[in-house]
Amino acid sequence: MSGQSYWYNLSTQSVQKADERPSEDTLGPFSSAAEAEESPAVFLEHARAWLESEESEPFRAMAEESGDDTDPL
Repeated sequence: MSGQSYWYNLSTQSVQKADERPSEDTLGPFSSAAEAEESPAVFLEHARAWLESEESEPFRAMAEESGDDTDPL
């Protein structure tokens, strides 16, 4: 990715500018600060869609077998 990169820091819940990944607590890189800012909501939306898909069925079955009753989202 050329130019400035933006990252979303999950620990501080803020956008950071950096040419390289600032820490393990970040999502990115993104090409704009706005894209980085909305990334947690986008990732959550994708995770929920995946959980509702047939693709996640084996993983849901494993969670049920292990007795994990917690809602992942």
